[in-house]
Amino acid sequence: MFKRTILFLTAAVLLVASAAVACGGQKLPDIQGWENGQIRTTELGAISGNKGTWYERSYRTIAGVPFRAIWVDGAAAKGWQPNEMSNNGGEIWGGETSTNVTVGGEKAVLEYRPVVGYSLVLVRGDGVLTLESQVATEKDLTDAAETLLKNMK
Repeated sequence: MFKRTILFLTAAVLLVASAAVACGGQKLPDIQGWENGQIRTTELGAISGNKGTWYERSYRTIAGVPFRAIWVDGAAAKGWQPNEMSNNGGEIWGGETSTNVTVGGEKAVLEYRPVVGYSLVLVRGDGVLTLESQVATEKDLTDAAETLLKNMK
């Protein structure tokens, strides 16, 4: 009986893990022609229960531009909206800038920090997509985001 219970629990864990990877694959899909890194999945738990899932994947575009993509869904992403920046396109502090942009029909915020590069954040459906790169240009990152959005299910 004990062996059967252990076997059942092991099978259940493997099934849940494979489902999470499969779900993550839909959130951050393989893009033909790009280098598609391994998807890392983290359940966002709290004392009050599950708050969603964090999917993370490294990509490299056909042009060789590397970036990291993060998809967060569930309660952790609920209510997040890109704010209209009062200093849209202006310097925030120490050379940092923040600009409102539209990517694939979605409102997004594009930030630049001299030390860490560009990041782009947008809401789509039930989640938040973030792209980050130390070496990408603004155009590289917005083009990559549009390609991801077209391929996300």
